[in-house]
Amino acid sequence: MWLVDRLQWLELHPFDSVSHAQELATEWLWQYNNERPHTAIGGVPPRQLLMTA
Repeated sequence: MWLVDRLQWLELHPFDSVSHAQELATEWLWQYNNERPHTAIGGVPPRQLLMTA
């Protein structure tokens, strides 16, 4: 799921309005930045790294 580019992501979701699209995009961005494994920090999600610190 993390390797989906912007256009593919837009095609995956039906939107009722611009604000709905913005809400879903914000949720995805938060998940992408906080929950996906980051190779720069050993392949773990940032939230997991913070919880172990």
